[in-house]
Amino acid sequence: MNEYIIVFKNTHDAIEAEKSINAKGIKIIVMPTPTHITQSCGISIRFKEEELSKVEELAREEKVKYKNIYIKNNMQFKLYK
Repeated sequence: MNEYIIVFKNTHDAIEAEKSINAKGIKIIVMPTPTHITQSCGISIRFKEEELSKVEELAREEKVKYKNIYIKNNMQFKLYK
């Protein structure tokens, strides 16, 4: 099963996203942003594919402001959104 990583423009957006996602009971892992993806913010959120629709719904409701979402397959990261 694939994993996804959300990257943010700044730390404030990452912290607010973590709060919103946790409030919905979505399983996430807060992690350092891989530097080969972006260097804009040092905090990212990783989650499993089964949580993708819930995370996207929160983003549509503007409770999660993010820069990009990447799909992680093996050790490769590919831009998802």
